Amino acid sequence: MQKQVIQAGVPETGGPFNLCVRHGDMIYVSGLPPFEEEYCAALRAARSRGEPPPPFPDVPFEHQVRVVMNHLKLLVEAAGSNMDCLLKVIVWLKDQKQQEQFDKIYRSYFTSQATLPARTRMQAGATPMGCALEVEAIGYVPK
Repeated sequence: MQKQVIQAGVPETGGPFNLCVRHGDMIYVSGLPPFEEEYCAALRAARSRGEPPPPFPDVPFEHQVRVVMNHLKLLVEAAGSNMDCLLKVIVWLKDQKQQEQFDKIYRSYFTSQATLPARTRMQAGATPMGCALEVEAIGYVPK
């Protein structure tokens, strides 16, 4: 079995990792910050010039959550799976006071309570570029 790198048009920062890897029927998704293509392009450009990263834009929390969850969904589906096949999700929030807002949006990506994955949610000491959250996941491809 070989490792397969999954790409789904999700913006990349040029960091030393792949966003999603499939091995057999297992899917591993790296921590996804709420970075959209415009910010990723600026980040890649700064890195290529040896400059410090640009500041993360002031984006509403709900929008950041949807960006992360949409990117997660795109990657999982590109790997041949779906959100209900996630087994474990780890969530880092910059501010735990936003947990209810996060959970409301998060639940909407799954078909039922029974399909929710195991999950850890914690407050991050620091998030990438000061964004509001980061989410990683492990799942499987159904047969």
